[in-house]
Amino acid sequence: MTHLTEINNNIISCRLAITDDIDLICGSIDDRVFIPAFLERSIASSHCHVALLNGSLIIGYAVLDYSFYAQAFIAMLRVHPLYRRQRVGLTLMQYLEQPFLCTTKKLFTSANLSNLAMQSLLAKLQYKLSGVIHNLDDDGDSELVYYKSVAV
Repeated sequence: MTHLTEINNNIISCRLAITDDIDLICGSIDDRVFIPAFLERSIASSHCHVALLNGSLIIGYAVLDYSFYAQAFIAMLRVHPLYRRQRVGLTLMQYLEQPFLCTTKKLFTSANLSNLAMQSLLAKLQYKLSGVIHNLDDDGDSELVYYKSVAV
């Protein structure tokens, strides 16, 4: 299944990621050391999704899994720097909220305290703050946990 958004005569669509997407994601969107193995596991379990510009160029990705207390959880969402603030993240989030992907009554995600862009996106999509986790990887940059009630 795909989700389509039209922006400036371009179409942003979403689909399930495949193994062949890993090199492009790692080469242009997310070059952190742990990402290739993370993507391999996420793709193997059908949890990784990509956003495409005009059906071909991967410009973002997200991982939706059920490892957070058996609830749907968007564990990762990244957009290529050149395409941020162009509704790519919004399109990915709306795609993941659909009942054929999110099979629990609540959808959770998180954002670092310093990530104002993600916090703004979550507010726009009517996510509510659920809690704060201190002392994760980013010292001094707490993780804000959000949720949204969704239709299943």
